[in-house]
Amino acid sequence: MNYSAEQNVVGALFLDISNMDMIYGLLSAEMFKDALLGRIYLEFQRAYDNGYVISPAAMIQKLSSENLPEQIIAEAIKSSVSGTVTGAAIKTDACVIADNFKARSLEKILNSVKVSPDGIEKQTGELIIRLEGLLDNRRIAAKSLSDIAKENKGKYFTDNGRAGIYTGFPVLDDMLGGLEGGDMIVIGARPAVGKSAFVTQIAANLEKQGKRVGFYNLEMQEKQVYERFVVSQSGIGLTRLRRAKRFLGDEKERFESANEILEKKENIVITTGSRTVNEIRSESRHMGYDVIIIDYLQLLHADKEYRGNRYAEVGSVSRAIKSLAMEMNVPIIALSQLNRTSEVRETKEPTMAELREAGDIEQDASVIILMWNLSPKSREKKGCKVEKQRQGKTGKVVMDFNGDLMQFVESGQSIEEAQEWAKADDDCPFQ
Repeated sequence: MNYSAEQNVVGALFLDISNMDMIYGLLSAEMFKDALLGRIYLEFQRAYDNGYVISPAAMIQKLSSENLPEQIIAEAIKSSVSGTVTGAAIKTDACVIADNFKARSLEKILNSVKVSPDGIEKQTGELIIRLEGLLDNRRIAAKSLSDIAKENKGKYFTDNGRAGIYTGFPVLDDMLGGLEGGDMIVIGARPAVGKSAFVTQIAANLEKQGKRVGFYNLEMQEKQVYERFVVSQSGIGLTRLRRAKRFLGDEKERFESANEILEKKENIVITTGSRTVNEIRSESRHMGYDVIIIDYLQLLHADKEYRGNRYAEVGSVSRAIKSLAMEMNVPIIALSQLNRTSEVRETKEPTMAELREAGDIEQDASVIILMWNLSPKSREKKGCKVEKQRQGKTGKVVMDFNGDLMQFVESGQSIEEAQEWAKADDDCPFQ
């Protein structure tokens, strides 16, 4: 009965994805006993959240890219669709799936209970909380420190236990120790320093690690974001890419090779245009992101009106991003503009006090990274410093930047050496 109900739900959604209206808050993918049907349902949730329709052919293509056998996917879809005439019973079938999931979960809870007279009140209280959560479809967040220690102690001092999420910049990653779920990482810089190019490169590095990235670029059009990825992948300069009328040399092969690679990058999901944090929450809820990138924070709209109080609005957005990172248990990288204060300093080095329009950002962020041009005459060298970090060390690193290829590389120079270079560059009369 349960498998038939799971087929009927999937079949009803193929008939009309708007049937999701009746079951959206009732059913989640993890409730499906059949893993493949649960994965198909998850894809429907993503399509529903993001406002697109997914056909059987598109579903097969999407799931087969995850190394699921195409023939098995096609057979599961065919059986579900052929056995479903109408979506009228979708809510009834969803209730069957949910009840079966609760029955399996209840059995696990009861089997895990070890009753002893010592501490019986505590054991009974914990059991009641877990059972109430099961009834209400809630995840229970409260755990004793003892339980947390037992769950996590095996993840340290070992190569196997801590997979980590890394930016792909070794010196920076050594300072950060990886990005963690629930962290809000703010990267601040003045305009034209290259912070958008920096996070685009981080997104590409994360994808190479097999991570799934939700990239919200509120500043650019899709085409502009694509150009940055293809330039980085092909080695063809951005100016050349945008202006050339015909290929020269091996450009055709490099361009086609880059696009062939980019067409396989399903794990970077790009969204452009104006957004609120609630819209990002809704669109990201079922996407399975390992990291979310927002470019940039000051372009996000608050979920309520602040009548011209920009400081309060940005503060509200900052708190909402931190809350979203905690709720989804993913790191969120948010870019931020800086005010002009650093420009009057001789070194141009910013501080986190210059994050534009919100002292709240300083408080909410787990990590703050600041970037600046080391020389006003050249964009080739950037200062990059971890200004704040709750769980690790701070420090500085020098980045070499190729603006035409939109690529950063850690230079190996110290900040002091780079500042000497910058001073000599500023004093050079031949520029």
